[in-house]
Amino acid sequence: MSAVLVVLAVGTGVVVIAVAAAVVLVVLIVAVSMRGREKRAAERRAEARLPVDEGQGRVAQAERDLDSGQGGGEELDRGRRPG
Repeated sequence: MSAVLVVLAVGTGVVVIAVAAAVVLVVLIVAVSMRGREKRAAERRAEARLPVDEGQGRVAQAERDLDSGQGGGEELDRGRRPG
């Protein structure tokens, strides 16, 4: 009878180890999946910011051009006036 218990105990140990390994694998797969999802979301956020950053850069450049254009226009006007 004790041989049956030893075989049963070994079988149970193998099952416990297999279940534990399966649980660890599932946890790893979920963790990697979540990390990948976070990475893709971060990439999407960065891509969404690009047009905003470019637009802000264009606005700043337009303001600089406008400022320099207004200053330059006054100098040209003064140069054309007689006197």
